[in-house]
Amino acid sequence: MRRTRNSDVELTGTMVRLRAVTEHDLAKLVEWDEDEEISRWAGKKFTCRAEAREWYLEKPPANKRTFAVETLDGKFIGEVEILNISWRLHTGELRVVIGEKEYWNQGIGTDTVLTFARWVFETYSIETIYLRVEKENFRARRCYAKVGFKPIGRLRFSPERNVSGVGVSAQLILMKITKNELCTELFDYCPGVKSSCIG
Repeated sequence: MRRTRNSDVELTGTMVRLRAVTEHDLAKLVEWDEDEEISRWAGKKFTCRAEAREWYLEKPPANKRTFAVETLDGKFIGEVEILNISWRLHTGELRVVIGEKEYWNQGIGTDTVLTFARWVFETYSIETIYLRVEKENFRARRCYAKVGFKPIGRLRFSPERNVSGVGVSAQLILMKITKNELCTELFDYCPGVKSSCIG
C-alpha cells in the first residue's frame, strides 16, 4: 500500500473533509481528467488508469502534498494539493479540483482552499502560497479572491491549437496569499477562530 506523509491526517472544514487519497479514488481522478471542461481549467493529471495507479504506488515527492476532498457525509468530490514547494523560499503552489459539478457554486471550493491553506501554513515553514488560474475561469477567480488571494501578474501561454493549427493564446493570472493575509480571511470567514489563528 502506498504510504504518504499525510496518510494519517484528516482535516475538517465547515463543508468538506480532506483526507489521504486512496486507490479507490483513482477511477474518479481519471474520469475528471477525461472531462473536457474540467481538464480545460485544471489540466490533465493522468493519461490513463495505469498511469494513475503508478502515481499512487510511487513514493510521493518531498515538495508536494495531496489530499482528497469529500463531503462531510463521505462522498469523494475532488482533490487539493500544494506542489512545487520551495523550502528555501518558503513558498508553494496551490492546485484544487472539484470534479463533481453538482457541487460547484456552493462554497465547497472556498471551504476547501481555506481548510487546506490553513493546514499548510500551520504545518510547514511556508509563508506564501501562490496559484495560476486562467483569465477566463471566473468561477475559480471568485473563489480565490474570497479566500484572500490577490493577483500579482499575468502569463501568456498556448495550451492547445485550433483546427487550422494556429496556436490558441490564453492568459494565466498569478495570485498569492501570505500566512498573515489568510489569518485575516479566516477570522472573517469563521468568527471566533482568531484566538487560535496561525502566525
